[in-house]
Amino acid sequence: MSLNKVANLLFFIALLFSFSCREIVEKSEIEIYTLKSSEEKIEVPYDSVKKEFTYAPKFEVTKNLLNENPLIVSKEILCLDTLSGKIELSAEAINKIISLKSSMKHGIKFAICQNKEPIFTGYFWSSLSSYGSTWNCIEYNHSKKVSSSVKLNIYKSNGMNISKREKINFSTYPELIKYLTESNKIGCNK
Repeated sequence: MSLNKVANLLFFIALLFSFSCREIVEKSEIEIYTLKSSEEKIEVPYDSVKKEFTYAPKFEVTKNLLNENPLIVSKEILCLDTLSGKIELSAEAINKIISLKSSMKHGIKFAICQNKEPIFTGYFWSSLSSYGSTWNCIEYNHSKKVSSSVKLNIYKSNGMNISKREKINFSTYPELIKYLTESNKIGCNK
């Protein structure tokens, strides 16, 4: 074998290693952010047709309304079961939620984001609240810390009547489902 062929072979092997050792595609991250506006004073609108107050209604969010850092990072979101309406979060994640100042009337606004782009919004809602949201909720018990991961209810609320809660149609959130499927976090069958 000539010296030229050996040099070409070594160059090819080095080139092959340099590409195989590099991550070509950036891995996207999914995180849960709270909103800057969550700390503002909120007026509660009254629905004169339904004859009830509208607590925690649907809301839109943009990147600039998010707090600087995520409350919950990707590794703390363990799984989402779209059939049973459960989301499993690590103990660390749940304790972060519990450590926030809870609002029994208004919940705590959050946005699930992919690379800091909002793809799903809702409220962290205390299971001890007698008020009812009218939007997506992740229900938690704000009165006690946890020591292990917990599956929390995730649903669309329809006011103060608990029997009117609905399953969330997750097919309307394709980015969320795509990410959770790719990261093997759909279904909580572990």
